[in-house]
This record gives sequence, structure tokens and C-alpha cells, in this order.
Amino acid sequence: MKYKDLIETIEEIAPTEWFEDEDNSGIQIHDGKEEVNRVLVCLELNDAILDEAIEKKADMIITHHPLLFRPVSKIDPANPVTRYVLRAIQNGIDVYSSHLAFDAAPHGNNMYLADLLRLENVARPEDPDDEEDDLDDFDEFDDEGYEYDEDEVGSIGYLPKTMDFSEFQLYVERCLDLPLHYVRCVDGGKKEIRKVGFCTGAGGDFIYLAAGEGCDAYITGDLKLHEAQYAKAVGMTVIDAGHYGTEKIFTENMAAQLRAKAGQSLEVIEAEANTNPYTL
Repeated sequence: MKYKDLIETIEEIAPTEWFEDEDNSGIQIHDGKEEVNRVLVCLELNDAILDEAIEKKADMIITHHPLLFRPVSKIDPANPVTRYVLRAIQNGIDVYSSHLAFDAAPHGNNMYLADLLRLENVARPEDPDDEEDDLDDFDEFDDEGYEYDEDEVGSIGYLPKTMDFSEFQLYVERCLDLPLHYVRCVDGGKKEIRKVGFCTGAGGDFIYLAAGEGCDAYITGDLKLHEAQYAKAVGMTVIDAGHYGTEKIFTENMAAQLRAKAGQSLEVIEAEANTNPYTL
């Protein structure tokens, strides 16, 4: 596949201009190659992913988390990021990252999570077409003065049936293919859980908006203590499935979309190497 055509295809799925002022998505490494035959898709780069890409002769690695997120002041193999850059260049491997734009894309991380959870009537709070939930014009601060990030890409939907706390926890773990008791939970005391807010990755900021919209529960990763305390105080159940736990779905999702768009012109490989830094 032509390199330029592949970049255009990726950006049809998730246009980088949506978040270009706040996120370093897009091309991370390009060695000038004009053809790409094989890509490896993964959540993020590490040495095991690079080993796999080299072994499988991938021309490009497509990640969710950007390889180059902050400015680099020097190239030093002791620094993991610059070591990955060196290894990729030495082995002729390009790197492209699709981050916040993919989270917010029509078929990106958040909507894929909703599909896995079989949520119904899914909408973002600012969606003017969502009349059932009356999700309109929520103030920048909730009643307690907590600030939320207006650029968060969280959404709200309804479970296929009402669940209690224990059933809901197990349901999320099963739907996300996570080990038993992998998630951290805040029991908000709800006997019936149906309306659910969700945001993949580190979505703690959206918790205040989710509570303000009357969600029974909220699903995200990397929840901070004060966010958990707030949820407990307002009676909202929370599932913190971890940053990895909520975003590992990027690999299968992006790979499927690329295969559908590129057809036989590109071989798409889903990475097998583990990028979860936590020991289970």
C-alpha cells in the first residue's frame, strides 16, 4: 500500500486535526519509505512490541498512545522513549500514533467499549439529538465546585438490563475480558444500576459530569482518590478498570477498521506482546 494512502486511511478513521492543539497524534517516525506492506497494531510501544515487529517484518507500528508525547532533549538509549526511537529507525520501522482522535471517533475506543458492554441509547452529553436524557448545557463546574474537562470524550448509555453492584462488576470484567477482581470499585449504594457514564483511559475528569447527569455508575481508568471519594459521597458506583484495561481494545478495533478499508493491499497484524505494566 502506498505510504501516503495508508496515512489518509488512518486519518479517515480518526482525523488528527480534532485534537491537534493538545495531542501529539499522527506520524511519529517516518524513514521516507513509499510503500507499506505490513503493519503491527498495539496499544503502545515497548521493547517486546519492537521485538515482535522486527520478528514479523512489520514496516510500521500503529499505536494508540503517542511514542513522542513530550519534547525530547537528547537521544540516549538509557531513556526508554529514545531507545524505542533508535530501535525503530535502525530496523526501518515507521511509527504512527492515533490517540485522542481515536478515543472520540465514531467507531473509536469509547463507542467500541459501549458495544462490548451492549449499552443502549448511547450519546455524548453535548449531543443535541439526545432528548431522552436531556443532556444539555451542563455548567463548567458541578454543584460542589469540581471542575471537569470540557474536552473529555466520555459518553452515557444504558445497560441492557438493571443490575446490582456485584453483578455489574462481574459484567464489566467479563465484557472487557479482564481477570476476576481486576477492577477497583466504588460501591455507591445503588441497588439498581442501569444508566452508565464511561470514558476509556484516564477519564476521572468526566466523573463530575456523569454524576450531574444522574448516572447510576461510571466506568473509566486511573481514578484518583478524591474522584473516588466524590463518587462515594454522591452515591454513584464506579468501576476503575485501569488505563490498560479500558484501552487494550484499541488493538483489535483499529486492526479491524484498517483491514476493512485497506483490503488486500495491506497486511494488518494484531500485536501479541504484552503492554500491561502491572503484574497480575
